[in-house]
Amino acid sequence: MDLLVELRFTETEMALAEAIHRARNDLQAVVSMLRLQARVDTNSAVRAALQAAEIRVTALASLNTRLDAAADGTNGIIDTASFIRGLVLDLQAIHFEQRSISLSIDVESHGLIAIHGKPLGLILNELVVNALKYAFPDGRRGILSVSLRRHGNEYLLTVIDDGIGIDLTAPAKGTGLGTLLTRALAIQIGGQFTIGPGDRGGTECCLRWPA
Repeated sequence: MDLLVELRFTETEMALAEAIHRARNDLQAVVSMLRLQARVDTNSAVRAALQAAEIRVTALASLNTRLDAAADGTNGIIDTASFIRGLVLDLQAIHFEQRSISLSIDVESHGLIAIHGKPLGLILNELVVNALKYAFPDGRRGILSVSLRRHGNEYLLTVIDDGIGIDLTAPAKGTGLGTLLTRALAIQIGGQFTIGPGDRGGTECCLRWPA
């Protein structure tokens, strides 16, 4: 009986691995189609939307890989330090090329329930990509800092840049979809998202959610 259970468990693991592999291939195919369409479309607004979609799908593929690597299958817990650091380094490899932007990562190690991993990773992607897009125009140099701390019964994730800053009274740059998506994802994990000027200039984004 033990052997039968072990065989069934092995078959389940193999089926899961195959499903994950197919999902990754599907996401890569979507990225390729979005990239191709963006190259041939003559409408600049459509191209920008397709490129933004490509970035988000790429982030989702990277996020799934990180979740697979970080999750402990026995209790559904991921380590915040390895998970967030890995995601930020993935973003650096994709988006920081030929940019004079320094990256600072300071993340504490805590156990995070796996179901919070995907919303958290997507939020992190939006905040980092938006900072690179709007905080450092015209090749401006700067520093982007990502940190995670636990304060009592809540986690605090901050993404801070020393760029040109933010004017909360001005119309939103771009479509505003990134901010809407970030707030919606924050609600999914019972959290609250705020954005505003940093203490020393630039922009400070904060996400708080129950630990």
